[in-house]
Amino acid sequence: MRYGDFASLCERSALPVCRLFGDVVLPSCHLDVYDAGSAVFVNLPDFVVSIIAFFFVGYLAFRAHRKIDAVGRREMTLLLSFFCIMLVFNIAGADFIHSSGQINRWLGAVNTALVVSFFWALFLFGIVGFQVMADGSLKSMLTIIGTTLIIFISMGYIAADTAFGISNGLKPKPSNPLYSPGVFTIYLVVPLVAIVLFMILQTTIVVRFLSARLPLVWLVSSFFCFAVGQAIMFGASKKMCQSTNNRIDGAFFATLLDSAAVSCIYGFWSAITVDDNAAFEEDEYKF
Repeated sequence: MRYGDFASLCERSALPVCRLFGDVVLPSCHLDVYDAGSAVFVNLPDFVVSIIAFFFVGYLAFRAHRKIDAVGRREMTLLLSFFCIMLVFNIAGADFIHSSGQINRWLGAVNTALVVSFFWALFLFGIVGFQVMADGSLKSMLTIIGTTLIIFISMGYIAADTAFGISNGLKPKPSNPLYSPGVFTIYLVVPLVAIVLFMILQTTIVVRFLSARLPLVWLVSSFFCFAVGQAIMFGASKKMCQSTNNRIDGAFFATLLDSAAVSCIYGFWSAITVDDNAAFEEDEYKF
């Protein structure tokens, strides 16, 4: 597989980003479908786990909001809310195929932009602990929301231009309809870079400023869940679909493990924050 080529990826997995390329390619093994009026249910297991994950992560966001004195609680609540929004559009754009090809492509563009935006927000959340700006302040919240919105619009344009040829500069050529280095970069490379930077930032906080090392277990668990989820989605989805007679594929486990990864990030944050400051010495650095 060469850089920028989605042919093998979309052939093995029903990725939301593949909707950008229309009906050019479909997974060689797809799940049983169910008619839902103007749309077709194409992934019932992923739909179910996405609904469960939505309510569970929403509950974690509520818990984070209730930790009144915890450092970064508003930022954590915002991050979890972003993930819930991403789950909603994952349901609309990945678990259904709509009768309108235009709707499918637009949902693919929105999904792509949301994925990049979430990982950008994750990176910014990783900076919160360094107190570059006062956590929970209007400046901090506006910075995260404002820059994430800019990322969403920018990435959304790149995805939409790839899908619809708005500028005729990014749309794949007919001779190679699944080749898009731009989308490949923002959908796969940017999130990976954001995750690595987040891991480095949080490890630095724990090692340099905190005496406890147990929170690193949450951090490593988060990375492990995400890595395994992506490995299943990209590497084992086709075989899983075939071995279960078209009943389940990698998307189910990817959503489940991505949600687990986000939950572990909450666990990590909760482990290095407290609702009162008694656990920290005066003038000691706090996340």
